[in-house]
Amino acid sequence: MRRQAPRADQNWIFDNFLTLSDNEDVLHPGIMGTRYERGFRHMDLQAVYSRVTGRRSFPKAWTRQAAIQEKKANDALAAGREVTAVHHFHRAALCYGRAQHLIPVDGHPKKIENYGGMRRCYDKMCELHGGKITRHEAEFESDKKTYFIYYPAPGEDPKPTVLVIPGMDMIKEDGLNPWNNVFHSRGMNVCIMDGPGQGESNMNQIWVDQDNYARAASRVIDFLCERSEVDSSKIGLFGMSMGSRWGVEVGAHDDRVSAVVGQMANVGPSDIIFNQAQPNFRRIYMYMSNIQDDEAFDEFVEERDSIWPGIVKKLRANYLLVAGDMDELCPPEDIEVFMETLTCPKEFWLYEGVFHPMGEVAADMYPAIADWMLDTLSHGLPAGHDKRVIVEEAF
Repeated sequence: MRRQAPRADQNWIFDNFLTLSDNEDVLHPGIMGTRYERGFRHMDLQAVYSRVTGRRSFPKAWTRQAAIQEKKANDALAAGREVTAVHHFHRAALCYGRAQHLIPVDGHPKKIENYGGMRRCYDKMCELHGGKITRHEAEFESDKKTYFIYYPAPGEDPKPTVLVIPGMDMIKEDGLNPWNNVFHSRGMNVCIMDGPGQGESNMNQIWVDQDNYARAASRVIDFLCERSEVDSSKIGLFGMSMGSRWGVEVGAHDDRVSAVVGQMANVGPSDIIFNQAQPNFRRIYMYMSNIQDDEAFDEFVEERDSIWPGIVKKLRANYLLVAGDMDELCPPEDIEVFMETLTCPKEFWLYEGVFHPMGEVAADMYPAIADWMLDTLSHGLPAGHDKRVIVEEAF
């Protein structure tokens, strides 16, 4: 018998909101600004949104735009215009990546096809970019691997290095934009991973559980610490959205981490994101954890929340959380409980009038985060440091 998607009784509401909206802001308020920072282009976004008539039309619209950009890339390459081609390949990869992500079904032919398109175009982009961005993998359990991309900063001397941990609506390929990378441009090496439940891991049926993300990330840190251009005493983590939670888990698990930044907070109880927010969050995380039964997933989430305070107390690295006071997934009250549970040197920046994706302030926020990361990896924070900053609306 066909299994209904979680919270299927809300699909008609979901579809009507999408039909009435000009873009994804109805699902993720402020997401447009964040997408621009990652390399998405306005004309690609508008081409997709103009064709969306409901949740099921998203993958097809993204696939269509990806194919258009891939053709432009190949045409430019055939004409000897490599600089033009490399940007079209990147745009195509981003679009294919969104198309595959929005099909949270293991083994679905269209998901596999779109994932293949994303890999094909991103790899061609890396090749044309000079081969500096490279793919790697590491086994963290028997027959289970984590997958990551590495982008070293110029020079052979040891440098601070940032491991980026994407959120549950991201893959590693759409989180590393070589033309706008705030860490790399400041002389830091950059690495970004698909942990269990994300991107390439899902294609290999490696699902997230209560503690395997941290163990997978430790194997990535092993790789980094073995490289001569990496200063192993200056390893930082940057986690976005659900990555803000996984980043704390990784930092608590691995004492080689010196600094952790969480942005787009997901550090409170899980009832809002999985039971009150728009239905895709629950559907996607059930796919990421390979749990198809609602009751079993509720038990999984209850256990996840019960062990969280103990993990938070173990973190010793210097810590920064950056969030919006209108965050619809993790309100300031839940963030305050989390901040009080931390025992490490810590800071909290709260942006007024800003929702979860924080696209409204992305162009100012990401450079500020990168500056904090570089300064903190270089100099540390004093013991007992506890700083709270309210960033007032600038417009």
